[in-house]
Amino acid sequence: MLILMFNIILFTHITAGAIALASAGVAIFSRKGASAHRRFGRIYALAMLAVGVSAIVLGLLRFNAFLLAISLFTLYLVFTGWRAAMVRSGADGKLDRAAGLGMALIGTGMIGWGLFILSTGEFHPSIVLIVFGMIGVTLSLGDWRHWKRGPIAGTPRIARHLSRMLAGTIATLTATAVVNLGHLPSILVWLGPTVVLTPVIAWWTAKLDRSGSQRGVSG
Repeated sequence: MLILMFNIILFTHITAGAIALASAGVAIFSRKGASAHRRFGRIYALAMLAVGVSAIVLGLLRFNAFLLAISLFTLYLVFTGWRAAMVRSGADGKLDRAAGLGMALIGTGMIGWGLFILSTGEFHPSIVLIVFGMIGVTLSLGDWRHWKRGPIAGTPRIARHLSRMLAGTIATLTATAVVNLGHLPSILVWLGPTVVLTPVIAWWTAKLDRSGSQRGVSG
């Protein structure tokens, strides 16, 4: 019975991951704010929720602390990206602050765990834990800095939405690569999507900042 349950959840996880990747592609290449972007963005968020929750269940059924940590990291990215799209005022709530605090703690734990594994001479998955943990802590601390200054509205809100959703896509692509590209070097499989897509996030964020500044000057 447990094996059947595991296989059903695994199938759900894989199916939701495929839907998330397909909908992410449509949302990314459609005009921002258009109905297609919003529609497929919602599908992506729901699919990623299913991916994250199913991954947590799989990690608990066959206990895998590494999978649990990566799953929570992914859920944080998608949740904060979704909130940035839905809450146009940019105001934060208790759930936002709880997510930020949770990610700071989880990220710190990932870094510590990764450093411990690295001290034993294991290169993988220590580097993955350290890199993802540092990203999570940096983002969560950035959230708290923003909240202290006030609501995250306007261009910063849009940049937050796009960067977090793209980061969630990186995590999904990473998981897909691990499953399907196991013959490649582990470090390439685990960090390849991060190395390739992180500059895209930086470029997109800088572009939004420039356009927001130009509107401010012209206004």
